[in-house]
Amino acid sequence: MTKQIYSISALAVELGRDRRTVASALDRVVPDGIVKGGPHRGWYLQTALKALKAEPPKPFDPTDGPLGTMLDRLAGWREIYSGEPPDLSIQDMAVIIGHPASSVLTWLRAGLPYVKRGDFETGAGFTLRAPWLIDWLCSTSFIARKSGDSASAAKLKLLKEFT
Repeated sequence: MTKQIYSISALAVELGRDRRTVASALDRVVPDGIVKGGPHRGWYLQTALKALKAEPPKPFDPTDGPLGTMLDRLAGWREIYSGEPPDLSIQDMAVIIGHPASSVLTWLRAGLPYVKRGDFETGAGFTLRAPWLIDWLCSTSFIARKSGDSASAAKLKLLKEFT
């Protein structure tokens, strides 16, 4: 016997659940494959059951994530903007934040702001500013966490709990 991939409608029938409930639970779950005979996304029964048992999302807290970071920066703007922050290489920044330099290069390719452009293939020559990286990483990680899109988070090398 082999595992079977089910459509949302088939899962609703098998599990005796409303189609909309099943679709909502699987909305942000990466499909396990394509349903036989069509271009429709499909999931294993085990994947669907796990998604349906997942805890409902916590209420949105506007001070969590990017807004919280911006409010903190607003409260401490004098300290933040006193003096000129040092510009750092990819390697130096990686050491400071505890991620591999390859992750920082991935973030640059995905839109992380930089002071000086370098080589997007190797990362050589880039100059980064820590507050910019922290703001970008906080915002992007928040979006990935709230979306529940673990596949994209892994591809972007974000959220260690996802990868």
